[in-house]
Order: sequence, then C-alpha cells, then structure tokens
Amino acid sequence: MTTIRSLPALALMVTVSLAACSPEPATGPTGVAGESAAAVEADSMPPAEPPALVATEAAAVMPAPVPPSFRAIGTEPFWSARVDVDKLSWSTPEQPDGLVVPVKRQDVEGKAILSGQVEGRALVLEVSAGSCSDGMSDTVYPFTVTRRLGNDTQRGCAR
Repeated sequence: MTTIRSLPALALMVTVSLAACSPEPATGPTGVAGESAAAVEADSMPPAEPPALVATEAAAVMPAPVPPSFRAIGTEPFWSARVDVDKLSWSTPEQPDGLVVPVKRQDVEGKAILSGQVEGRALVLEVSAGSCSDGMSDTVYPFTVTRRLGNDTQRGCAR
C-alpha cells in the first residue's frame, strides 16, 4: 500500500522535472516574449535595398578562345599534334619523330579549324573549348578535338 500512496508524489516530481526542461520564452528590451534585441534593432532600421544587378555582355562567361599554339592528343589509336600558329607537327607511335606540315586556320563560331595534308591525305583538326578527358589519366584538358585524317575520324583533347 505504500506504493499507491507514493504515486501522486512521483507524478508531481515528473511534472516538475519536465517543466524544468522546457525553455523559457526569451524577452527582449521591450519585455515582449520571443523578441530579441536584434529583432527590435532590425525593425527600427530602414529596409536594405537589394544590390544592383549589372548585366553586360562583357560580364557573361565566354569560353576561352583556342590559342594559336597548343598540343592535341588522342588515344586508341594514339596520335598527337603540336600546333605552332601555321605549322603542325603530327606524330603517331609508328612515326614518333613526326611530320611537320603547314596548316591554315579558320575561327568559326568559337571553334578553331586547322587544315593541312599528311602524306597526301587531308588532315582537319576541329578544336573547341570544353572539358575533356583522355580516358587514360586523371588529366582534364580545356579543349576538345575532332581529328579527321582522310576518312578516319577520331576524338581527342588539347591544351
């Protein structure tokens, strides 16, 4: 029977304990519950004006132009081209020393198109800005390349 008499006392202790866990409402300098000093200060300040938005064509992000000199590579089949303005040094595993050929460059719609001849076959490199992976390393190149040699078309990267 002593257990039944202590139940009201236990209930009172639980209620008091839980009430102690509840946060009291914060009062600010105005004495209004839930209003902090920062909120009162913010209410007394004029509204902030949004920053001016300036949109110009110059501010737009444009892809980097293809530089006059760069190195392009392709894998499987392996090939590389080192371009220096109007000369291209073309090499493959079969021709590691490479061939130097003159090229003409046209810039069309953000792409550099270089054309020349390698051993009697037309060579065209089409280079444009874009993230590129060679598929064999973790290197990320800033330009993508489409290489056409005669009827053979391959993809590659450049920097």
